[in-house]
Amino acid sequence: MSDFFKKYAAIRGELHVQKLQLGGTIAVQIKTRRKQLNMSQQELADRIGVPKSTIGRIEAGLTSPRVGTLFKISQALNTPFIIDGTSRQGQTGS
Repeated sequence: MSDFFKKYAAIRGELHVQKLQLGGTIAVQIKTRRKQLNMSQQELADRIGVPKSTIGRIEAGLTSPRVGTLFKISQALNTPFIIDGTSRQGQTGS
């Protein structure tokens, strides 16, 4: 954990910081996979039935998507939907 997050955790609590970090990891993974597939935010939004702005907010880490939305995103991006709190870099669907 960086010094910033350690100080922030002392103020807000470690659980809050862990949630922020996990949300950021998810956001980066979604954006990276979408770009690997040469898919626009609008295309992803259309595939899962949400406004483009929702995808933008998720990818920017401004909102935490619900589990159902994450599942739809994983299907649209042809990538595994695994919830275990770890980062699985490079592991995507075929």
